[in-house]
Amino acid sequence: MPIVFDRSVCCDLNETISREWLVTNGLGGYASGTVAGVLTRMQHGLLISSTDEAKAPHLLLAKIDEEILFDERTYYLGTNEYRDGALNPSGFVHLETFRLEEGFPIFTYRIGGIDGILLEKRIWMPQDQNTTYIQYRVLRNAPGDEPTSGIRTWNRQTGNSDARNERAGHHYGYSEASQRSLTLTLLPLGAYRPHHQPQYGNNDWQFQVQVHSGTQGFTGNEDDALALPRGVAGCTIRASDDAQPYHLLAVGAPESGTTFIPTGVWYWHFSRRHDEAAGRPSQDDLYLPGVIRARLWPDEDTSLTIIVTTEELSLQPLSQPQINLSYRRSVEQRADLIQPGRYFGEGGEVTHELHTLPLGAEETGGPSSIDGEAFLRLLLQAGDRFLVKRRLTNRAYDSGTSLFFREPQSTTLLLANYYDMQSNTRDALIALPGLTLATGRYDEATRILRGLSRHFRQGLLPDSLPLPGSVQESDYGSVDTTLWYFYALDAYLRTTRNYALLDELYHHLADSVQWYLQGTYNNIQVDPGDGLLRADQPGKALTWMNASAKGKPVTPRSGKPIEVNALWYNALSLMHEWSHTQRRKGGTISASNTYREQAERCKESFQRRFWYADGAYLYDVVDGPAGDDAALRPNQLLAISLRFPMLDTLDRVSMFEQVTRQLLTPYGLRTLSPQAAEYRSSLAGSYEDEQEALHQGSAWPWLLGPYIDALQNIYGTLAATEKPRLPKHRWHEGLRLLLPFQEKLREGMLGMIAAAYDGDAPHCSGRTIASAISTGEILRLYSLLAQLAVHDQLRVLSA
Repeated sequence: MPIVFDRSVCCDLNETISREWLVTNGLGGYASGTVAGVLTRMQHGLLISSTDEAKAPHLLLAKIDEEILFDERTYYLGTNEYRDGALNPSGFVHLETFRLEEGFPIFTYRIGGIDGILLEKRIWMPQDQNTTYIQYRVLRNAPGDEPTSGIRTWNRQTGNSDARNERAGHHYGYSEASQRSLTLTLLPLGAYRPHHQPQYGNNDWQFQVQVHSGTQGFTGNEDDALALPRGVAGCTIRASDDAQPYHLLAVGAPESGTTFIPTGVWYWHFSRRHDEAAGRPSQDDLYLPGVIRARLWPDEDTSLTIIVTTEELSLQPLSQPQINLSYRRSVEQRADLIQPGRYFGEGGEVTHELHTLPLGAEETGGPSSIDGEAFLRLLLQAGDRFLVKRRLTNRAYDSGTSLFFREPQSTTLLLANYYDMQSNTRDALIALPGLTLATGRYDEATRILRGLSRHFRQGLLPDSLPLPGSVQESDYGSVDTTLWYFYALDAYLRTTRNYALLDELYHHLADSVQWYLQGTYNNIQVDPGDGLLRADQPGKALTWMNASAKGKPVTPRSGKPIEVNALWYNALSLMHEWSHTQRRKGGTISASNTYREQAERCKESFQRRFWYADGAYLYDVVDGPAGDDAALRPNQLLAISLRFPMLDTLDRVSMFEQVTRQLLTPYGLRTLSPQAAEYRSSLAGSYEDEQEALHQGSAWPWLLGPYIDALQNIYGTLAATEKPRLPKHRWHEGLRLLLPFQEKLREGMLGMIAAAYDGDAPHCSGRTIASAISTGEILRLYSLLAQLAVHDQLRVLSA
């Protein structure tokens, strides 16, 4: 596996507490925590359940602390941090290895020193269920083995876990004479609260715990749903009369003596260090409904699996083969993300195949930490975590949709990040080509674009969709989000050739352009004098640079922002193209010339107004409250990166060089030149400090998308007489820009890419450690560069 940590990392608290893991279920629910086992965020937990009715996911099971009785000694594997800063216990010291298997975390603990045993814990969630599995298994107890042995890989054919020595490559046998059992006591610490808010216990508040007893008479029928077979124990938990119940089951071998012992006590004053650093509430109390006890021994077919779920109790797997099947299916679903697929659109069948980048020393200029396919797998698994299924409410389902075009009452959303859990519309549209089109998930892309179209109002799309059907007029506070819809739809149509969707959406698009021309919310309107698009609403930031500190926007950018007008020109050019498409199909389209005239006027004004000769780059905003803003920002890249570029003169080369020299970092582009007095080099500090730095110097990975597109557009079209700037193969330079993220995938949120990093070295991430917009653009670039690599290789072979 590409992400594996051995003892040298696992025994270091600073290393393990700063690395987090995340498992998702495709419904907006998840499980997450740190490699050390300590909870550092309110959002950490083993089951965070998401339902269509809830405004926020709910934390149900926060963690499980393990106590191991082995060889007449008790070992405490849990790690907890309290409000006084104390760690008790400090079980991370027993952690031998940690790894991700297709995105699922696997912990291996050494019990009893060099002559002891290894205990493995693995965590997974099946798709489309609010269920988490936590499985424990003794790997071996052969004395004298090297500490790195006992690494296990899952056999997809048998569904069993094979113990392997990574150095010697041999299997460990299990000698009956050397087997020694252990007693495992588990403390499941529960809650019932929104995942981002603290819970404060009360001695007068006791959860309702219904214990389910074991019996040989279990049949699986509904009437016997609470009668469990031998080796299985558990309970149903309800925090209050009106709370959603959830079930806690322990599935062991018949001979393991598995029991659930009710306790019903509160554990007080857990501390969450990330929340404390951000100035948010950081103290939390957790409830112990009871303890689970079972015996384990080193047998391949013996394990103890904890199932925590909100799903129907009678449908849960209660045998080892069924649980093994659940894990195997979950692993295969993640592994199969890389498989090719087919899609049938109006233009015929589209076959999608993912190509892998060559990441050898010859291509990268040095050794690569992981190969091209492993890098791609991590990116695909990261992108998959942002795609969420939601049922449509009746209001969202019925509004503005004819009976002919009605879909099933469900849709797909793109979450913007973890852990805010909102569907930020702009981020979703920018990320859509990478997360859905580059990965062949065309049906999800169709549902996202169609679902968003239901929410057009006065030509605009809302900033976010926290719940389907709940959008208010105040949610329409962005000038550019709708223009990104044109961009995403264009990418969709050129990939899928499904122009039937354009037929369905065209009237929304035409209406949107008309509203921009005549004026809509927040003083968003095309200036009739020069054809440029402006947005000016006091006290609001209407572009993507919308961070606020102390109730005020940090970068309001009132006036005519450069990327807004680049997107506006792109939208007009697309409408001119699409209107011809509609006319060829028999539509009665009369505005084609209008779109072309508006686009030409916009471009002419742009080239006359935005060039900043003294700096050899483009103004960021013109006609602002203080005049024209000459701050050097990456927004100008959109003037040369989109399919219809606004700037197509030789000036684009000098502009690109200025952006490269002052804004490019290993992890994205700075949002402001370091030479500016307002430059903020670090995201560290309070929440307000981070907000002030986000768009005043922080490096954003997603901006590498426009940067590499601009790179290809400029140097891919230079005349033969002009000085070339790219290497022999065009994709080499783009590949060089992606490679640093190989290491970032091993830091912070493992396998994920953050939204922003410090503008200066060492480029630490901000608080949004898992970002859809970053992941989407890196995935799109990976796909683009892989296709270029294939193209160049074919060209060399045919030469």
